[in-house]
Amino acid sequence: MTSTTQHVRQQAAVKKVSIKKRTSALKVALRAIYWIIVFAVIAVVGFISFEAFWTYYSNSR
Repeated sequence: MTSTTQHVRQQAAVKKVSIKKRTSALKVALRAIYWIIVFAVIAVVGFISFEAFWTYYSNSR
């Protein structure tokens, strides 16, 4: 092996350890609010779809 390939392999073998940063309370709160809004929108769309189907089904008899 040449010295350059050894150098490249040594660089690839070095693992960088990142310091875990503490997540801020604001980011956690915004993420929670985001998911609550997403689930609420899905629930509203599901409810409206169910009501539309139920109205169509009950009027088709």
